[in-house]
Amino acid sequence: APSTPPTAASPAAILENDGVLVTGGSILDVFDRLEVLESTSEAVINATAIGQVSKMSDAVIQELRTAFKIG
Repeated sequence: APSTPPTAASPAAILENDGVLVTGGSILDVFDRLEVLESTSEAVINATAIGQVSKMSDAVIQELRTAFKIG
């Protein structure tokens, strides 16, 4: 089960040992979000091949949210 259920602000959840749960206003919206999640996951997995992956700071995340008008 997801630790935090999907919401409008965070429309995807990774289910431990089960897969993912993605929500959206339409099938196209859900597919788009799933595609972004898949690409991001692949990038993180590939990045681990060259070293430890660093978490972005909350300030950087907030800056990105502001720039892209999300949350």
